[in-house]
Amino acid sequence: MVRKRKNLPKKCSTKGYTGGDDEDRISELPDDILVVILSLLSVKEAASTSILCSRWINLWKHTNSLDFDGDAALYKTARLKKELQFNERRKYVRWVNSIIQSHKSHTIQKLRIQFFLRKEEADTLTKWFEYAFSRQVPSLEIDLSPPNFICFGTPDVNYVFPQEFTNSATCFDLKHLKALSLKFITVTREAIEFFLNNCPFLEKFIVHHTERMSKLEICGSSLALKHLELCYCFGLDSVRISAPNLTSLTVRVYSELILENVPMLDELRVGYGYGDFPGKKLLPAYSACISQLKSLTLFLNNLKGSTDLCKFPEMPKLKKLVIAYCSKGEDSLLPLTSLIRASTRLQEFVLELDWYELSRSDREIETSVRFPHEHLKVVKFFGYYGRSSDHEFVRYFIDNCVVLERLIIDPHFVPYAPHDPITPTKLAREITAMDCAKRQLESQVPAHIELVIP
Repeated sequence: MVRKRKNLPKKCSTKGYTGGDDEDRISELPDDILVVILSLLSVKEAASTSILCSRWINLWKHTNSLDFDGDAALYKTARLKKELQFNERRKYVRWVNSIIQSHKSHTIQKLRIQFFLRKEEADTLTKWFEYAFSRQVPSLEIDLSPPNFICFGTPDVNYVFPQEFTNSATCFDLKHLKALSLKFITVTREAIEFFLNNCPFLEKFIVHHTERMSKLEICGSSLALKHLELCYCFGLDSVRISAPNLTSLTVRVYSELILENVPMLDELRVGYGYGDFPGKKLLPAYSACISQLKSLTLFLNNLKGSTDLCKFPEMPKLKKLVIAYCSKGEDSLLPLTSLIRASTRLQEFVLELDWYELSRSDREIETSVRFPHEHLKVVKFFGYYGRSSDHEFVRYFIDNCVVLERLIIDPHFVPYAPHDPITPTKLAREITAMDCAKRQLESQVPAHIELVIP
């Protein structure tokens, strides 16, 4: 029921307001509506509204969402020494604990923890899990990603998900859990099975950067799972998935991927180890879903053995293709065009290029295969460096895309550790690449194609 105007608390000051109406309209909203609005903000943003006037002092404490966004602090932490990073972690822990203690809402729809915490904070993290489970939070995200690349390869410092939670006699009711994301937390196969068995309405499950798993099966005709991500699970050799409601899958394995009974799957992101192109492994895995995919992302590290790309079956429904590729030297990128030709209805292509070795030669540009693409409208090339292989790859699209509208050439590659500081060397390299792209392409791109070089 909307409150009558005479029952409203004292309105906030409108001093300094220069609009056409001096009336404070937002104060006319009932508390319930204001709390809903504040629930869309991070905790820090919501709490900052307490200074507006007396009515707002405690409103943020009734929000149904607790987003402890530590992104800004992570950028700062990336530039600090280890002992100072420890101090920042302590500060973050105290902040979260104080908010949880003062929060008054009986129901919480979302809890998000995002900061670089390690096994030294194990007791605190376990209490936060207990808090989320006891409040029956439907959406839980614990992201303990480190601030820079140096810390990415040290899973031994990760917090380990407590084994006692996986005990069948647990007192927590997890039936309300619909979305769970665990990043940089050591999660065992038993823990994953525990969540799948005890969360019948779990639709979104994300696990990034963990270890202690070599084989995993996610199977069940009654699984509600729609979105699954298994990334950088070190030592994960084999994954078998049978989930009739699954629509989106991201997985990186070292040996074997088996997909069965995935009739709804239309978005797939997949990578295999770090060896040659795994054509013999990819093709059998795709057989269960290749004809229904609308979006496909491939993580590739080596195009040796790429003749298997020519054997890729047609993907008649694919509209978006993304290839994340680590290049070495002047390796030609043209073998990737076989995948593009297999995508007969493709509308958007994205290449995310990183380099093992940077080099630029003066070799001649190869003549690409002529093959008209009648639906491809947008091409994005991240990590363009101006090598002959980069140039000839872009020429392929200029020569073959009949309805191409936008060509985006960006020298920035997609970062593995987004909080890593940009060094002067990296910045100079990207400026050189940008100048090279303009020199190579501006005169070659037809006027009807929008060329974007940031």
